[in-house]
Amino acid sequence: MLNTLRKSVAGPFVKLLIGILILSFAVWGIQDIFGNYKNSVAMEIDGNEVSLDELVNEYNYQLSAISSQLNKQVSFNESMSLGIDKIAIENLIRKMILQIELNKYGINIPEEFVAQKIVNDDAFKSDGVFNKAKYRQLLSFSGFSEESFLISELNANKQNQLYSLIANKNHIPNTLLNIINDYNSTEKVINYIKIPKKNIIVKTPSERELLEFYDKFKNGYRKSETRDFEALILNADSLKNNILVSQREIQDYYSQNIDSFKVEETRDVYQFFFDDLITADEFLAQSKNMSFEILLDLYNLSRSDDYLGTIQKGDILDSDLAEIAFKIDPKTFSDPIDGLLGLSIVYIDQIYEGYTPPLSELVSTIEEEIKLESAQSLMDDIFFSIEDDLLSGMNIQEVADKNKINLTNFSKIDINGKDFDNNDISITQNDQLLEKLFNSDIGDFIEVVETEDSYIWIKLNAINQPYIRSFKDVRDLVTSDMINQRLDKKEQEIIAEIEEALINNNLSQEIGESLNIEIKKSEPFSRNKPIVEFSQDFNNRILSSDMNETIIGKSPDEILIGKVVEIIPSNNNAFSRDNEQVEGLDYQIRSDLFEQFLSSLEDTYNVTLYQGNIDRLFNSQNQ
Repeated sequence: MLNTLRKSVAGPFVKLLIGILILSFAVWGIQDIFGNYKNSVAMEIDGNEVSLDELVNEYNYQLSAISSQLNKQVSFNESMSLGIDKIAIENLIRKMILQIELNKYGINIPEEFVAQKIVNDDAFKSDGVFNKAKYRQLLSFSGFSEESFLISELNANKQNQLYSLIANKNHIPNTLLNIINDYNSTEKVINYIKIPKKNIIVKTPSERELLEFYDKFKNGYRKSETRDFEALILNADSLKNNILVSQREIQDYYSQNIDSFKVEETRDVYQFFFDDLITADEFLAQSKNMSFEILLDLYNLSRSDDYLGTIQKGDILDSDLAEIAFKIDPKTFSDPIDGLLGLSIVYIDQIYEGYTPPLSELVSTIEEEIKLESAQSLMDDIFFSIEDDLLSGMNIQEVADKNKINLTNFSKIDINGKDFDNNDISITQNDQLLEKLFNSDIGDFIEVVETEDSYIWIKLNAINQPYIRSFKDVRDLVTSDMINQRLDKKEQEIIAEIEEALINNNLSQEIGESLNIEIKKSEPFSRNKPIVEFSQDFNNRILSSDMNETIIGKSPDEILIGKVVEIIPSNNNAFSRDNEQVEGLDYQIRSDLFEQFLSSLEDTYNVTLYQGNIDRLFNSQNQ
């Protein structure tokens, strides 16, 4: 009976309905819902309404995407300052306009076609076969239900059809390719200076200076709201210790899986490469008359560089070479082999014969494997049992005791999943768990969180309000912040002085010696031939600069300052159409055409924003 109840309330339609009702009551109130339905509209586009629910979903999607990019959970106030609400509104307008256009053109995709694409997607397969559990898990991580994902894929395929109609394949003229080739081939020469950051030294602050810095910036050492909670973690590791394994089971497992315990033969293998067969044959002939070390010195070969390691036959990708390497005797060179990587000779030093360990050496390993396999097979049954127990009113401690699983306590965890000492806690590096934890109050029922290998139930025990940490607690952090501030100031002073030195082509002896730096001149380089030691960003910026313009680049280890001193126009008269380049340009032009099409559509539609409803929605979220 409990299973039936749990499954019925867990259905996607019921969850969606309950979610909409709860959101509606919380945001608009009962009287508003049953009074004026326009209160639930976010915007109208040519008479087509977009609900506040759709805006909430789009906002949550954008919030999740930006939080992932920033590697932190973005708070509501931060999202407002980043303009995520405006991004959500703009995206909804474009999506609705695009949907209207799709309907106008009569573009339709059968659901069966998209379903087949999903089933054939390698991302949802295990061992080459569609895995529904993996499919649902990946959708859950991405914030999709099966229904919403199918709709998303249908719309994506429809949009691709429209894209093909609007942006047809283009002919890329040679004139355009010539201009691009000239642009990419134009060379520049720069004078530049590299400043190792380790050479920039500042004074360590005194205790008085640290206290003054702390008093001035103490709000920066505020600890955000944290939460204390208990977690019941169901996985194979949490179950295996309750499983007893008999000696008979260990013996049977060993007998049934004896081939998997076999230790394959390994060999110490060297592979020496040669430019031509004559040299390889000479090397092989000389190997019969001199020692291994002298032979390597004679041909300027390295024992360490050419050592492949102590490896099994399967570790060698070239199957023909592997056959030869595992046939010859120890202390023996092979004949020259024309393999996948070139002409080479293999040398075998030592051979370590394969063997099967006796059962006595594998008892603990086998016992662990049996426990894990048994635990994994119990996972689903125990999961449903725990869900039923919680639904029947048992508390999390009683459920843990019943299933002999230890509860794990977590204290002062912040919204980024870090503890009091700012350490990452593995269980809380899960966006879904953090979202549920920080969107709940004490006493709320929190749904189970499913990860790749675990089910996690949590009970919120305490909500700890923000506070300013004491100087004693953050002294090391204050010291680091103050030193970094001084380093930043010192860097800016040095950069200004170096820029002036590059402009005047005169580096003072004092700063040159103190930082161990000098002005260097580069070889000519271009977009086709960038300077490898410079970052891609620095190459791009300096190649986009004018004569005598200075560019500053920074990495964790050094500061790079360069000034353009020469521009050499391209003299590349030999022109050929490169298929990859042509296809890339075609794609860019087609995408730009489609973007212009969408932008032009926005001007032809009447969009009405119900700003009062939108403001009320986001104000209620803030409260």
